[in-house]
Amino acid sequence: MWSTASRGLARGYAAAAAGGKVDIKALKRLRELNPVSMSKAKEALLSSGNDIDRALAWLEKDAVSSGARKAEKVKGRAATEGAVAVHVNAAQTAAAIVELGCETDFVARNATFVDLAAAIAGAGVDFARSDVLAGIEIDGLAKAALGDRSVGDAVTETIGRLGENMVLRRAAAVGAGTERDTVVSGYVHGAVAGSDGAAAGKIGGLVVVRSSGADTDAHRATLAQLARRLAQQVVGYAPRFRTVAEWQHARAAGAEDCGEEPEACVLEAQQFLFGGGTVAEVLAKVSQGVGAPVDVVSFVRFERGEGVEKAARPDFAEEVRQQLA
Repeated sequence: MWSTASRGLARGYAAAAAGGKVDIKALKRLRELNPVSMSKAKEALLSSGNDIDRALAWLEKDAVSSGARKAEKVKGRAATEGAVAVHVNAAQTAAAIVELGCETDFVARNATFVDLAAAIAGAGVDFARSDVLAGIEIDGLAKAALGDRSVGDAVTETIGRLGENMVLRRAAAVGAGTERDTVVSGYVHGAVAGSDGAAAGKIGGLVVVRSSGADTDAHRATLAQLARRLAQQVVGYAPRFRTVAEWQHARAAGAEDCGEEPEACVLEAQQFLFGGGTVAEVLAKVSQGVGAPVDVVSFVRFERGEGVEKAARPDFAEEVRQQLA
């Protein structure tokens, strides 16, 4: 509810707008709530009768439409940079990972871009369906709610603000089937901080660990630490297969890039990043310690720009021209 003083201010703002003037106090307050340019804030207030709530709504609508126009202009540009973001829920039973592409490392390190990537990862958790990691359809994720708008609208608006092409390239999610038996953890390498704890980086990974009978806090804490370290292992050593049996099956099927030795590309055959033997040996030791089998159910690793062909870099004058387009 508005106080008597607030209603008085509102009447003052409206009277100023009726005369084609922008109220200075309203202008200051609007830019505190949404730090747009002075000219854009004035336009919003004049279009909204100096009503701050209506001006904020006007700015949001204008940001999307401006972003759409900018997105149309830049959509042909290669978005070979970007960031990977991971979101794990508080119970560590569900998580998502996304890659959001942009044109330059400069924008990839911008807090607004980082916040967007992290928020999209948070929205992706709603797509978790089982304890096996699965890809998320990008069209579906683009339609998902992100606050009071969709993910797609948020991306479009950010294109308008930062002036670069952006592409929601890929996403995956996992959700544990039995909460007390499964723990999910993630890790992002080269993370850049956004605001309010948001972060995104060059490489990210998720790992799902399962142990039957993980019904105590101590047991789950052990699994959580193990899953976190395995996520770091996945990011650092880039395994392609979970077990030697999976690797052998892929080689027999004629799959490419399997490697000659499992140590290079099989998670359980790699030396554990934190010591103690191979990953398989460490899992056996942890299983013995908790008194129940511990297994890696699935994992995924995203590296920004992976598989995207980078175009020849334009000369400096051309790069400036593109940024000003």
